[in-house]
Amino acid sequence: MSAVKVKTWDDLVGEEYMQEGHGPSWRAMVSQIVEPSLKDAKILDFGCNRGGFLRMLYDAKPFKEAIGVDIACDSVAYANAQKGTRPISYAHNDEIPAHHGSFDFAFSHEVVYLLPDMDAHAREIYDALKPGGVYYLVIGEYAENPLWPRWYSVVSEFSPVPPQNYSLNDIATSFDKAGFDIAINRLNCDEFFPYTAGGDRYIKNPMELVKFMREYMMMFRLVKR
Repeated sequence: MSAVKVKTWDDLVGEEYMQEGHGPSWRAMVSQIVEPSLKDAKILDFGCNRGGFLRMLYDAKPFKEAIGVDIACDSVAYANAQKGTRPISYAHNDEIPAHHGSFDFAFSHEVVYLLPDMDAHAREIYDALKPGGVYYLVIGEYAENPLWPRWYSVVSEFSPVPPQNYSLNDIATSFDKAGFDIAINRLNCDEFFPYTAGGDRYIKNPMELVKFMREYMMMFRLVKR
C-alpha cells in the first residue's frame, strides 16, 4: 500500500487540494446569493487563496470588478496568472484600505476562524463596503460544530496561522457591534463531495464529510447599516 501524502496549508500543493475540495461549497455560495445580478458590482474576496472562487463567481454571475486578497504571496501570484480576461485583480491584504467604501459585496469562505481579532475584521469589512453593502461569510469551523474540538487540534498542527475557537454568536456579536444587520442559514450543499479513500487527519470517514457539508457549513448575510 502506498503512503498517504499529508496535505498542508503552507504550500501550493496543499492549497490546490483545498481548492478542489471547496468546489461544492463555492457553488452553493453562488447559488444562495440573494441578488439576481452582480453586473454593476465591485467585489472583495477576503482570503482568496489561489483565486478560484472569484473565477467561478464571475463565470456564473458576471460582475464589473473584483479584488481578491490573501496573506500568501505565492497564492496571489498564482491567482493573477490564472484569471484570464476576467476583471479581477489579486493582492496582499494590505491593499484593502486603498479601496475603503468602494465595495458593493464582500465574500469569505472558511477564513475567519483563523483571524485573531473578529472585532477588527468586522470593522475592516465595514470600512471596505459601501452603505448597504453585503458581506457573505461562510464558516464551518466554529465552536458549535461537534467535529470542531478534534479539528481544532489538527488544524493547530499544520496551519501556519493559529486557529481561533469562535462560536457563531461570537461572529454575530462582532458584526452587530460594527454596524451590520445579521442573517444566517445553512449553506445548501447538495451534490457529490470529493472524498479520499481512508480519510485523512481532518475528515475520518465519508459520514463525517457528508454531515459537515450538509449540516455544519453556515452562511452569514451581513448588511452594512
